[in-house]
Amino acid sequence: MNQSRSLNPSALTAPFRVLWSALRDLFDEFLLLTLANLIWAAMSVPLFSIAYVAMVSNAALPAAAAALLGVVPAAPAFAGLYALSKRISEGRASKLIDFFVGMRAYAVPAWRLYGVWMAGLALILWNLAFYINVPGILGGILIGFFLYLFMLWSALIIYAFPLMVLLDRPSLRQIGRNALILIVSRPVYTLVTMLLMGFTLLVSSVVLIVPFLLFTVSLLALWSVRATQFLIDEAQAKREAAAEAGSPPEERGRRGQVRPK
Repeated sequence: MNQSRSLNPSALTAPFRVLWSALRDLFDEFLLLTLANLIWAAMSVPLFSIAYVAMVSNAALPAAAAALLGVVPAAPAFAGLYALSKRISEGRASKLIDFFVGMRAYAVPAWRLYGVWMAGLALILWNLAFYINVPGILGGILIGFFLYLFMLWSALIIYAFPLMVLLDRPSLRQIGRNALILIVSRPVYTLVTMLLMGFTLLVSSVVLIVPFLLFTVSLLALWSVRATQFLIDEAQAKREAAAEAGSPPEERGRRGQVRPK
């Protein structure tokens, strides 16, 4: 049973409970997740490093090209991590072969999902870089808009990859719609989770570096799966409680749509 299930969690404390569950998963399967993280790093870091160097050198087009090209090896690697994380979070016995099985099973949807997300991120960052040089009120408004869009786009990826492995063969549209529903329905939970993840990623990749290569991405994958499953479980628990109380049945979305209230 998922350890993160709760009927009425606090929006502020729930992200920390989910983080604790993910840390316990990481501790329990540390060697397996470290090996998976190293494979992910070998597949993903080289091209993304080139993209980062190009970006800080103000070479926008080479940076975008390297980032989009990096999707080709990185997306299946992410798919393997999230498929493995799903098994571990469910308490199932897992081996490294499950990482490769996940890569193979979810490669195509992962390419589509991560490709679209990375293209959107590149476009948002390009607009931010452009409008930061626009003076006056208009420039400030546009910078604020794209910063908000950057935050929203970053939040989407927290739920998108987990939904890919948690739902039954969802389409790209269903993943995007469900991720947006989770963000809008639980904004405080999402914001706290995103800030904690951002801080973890920043410290491990910029300050410490070694944890990023060894286990940070595996932790983030576990964390995202736990965070997404937590909201799905919460919505299901509320539907069951409403049904037991004799409330009118909650409107259900189209196939594959998550409707937390």
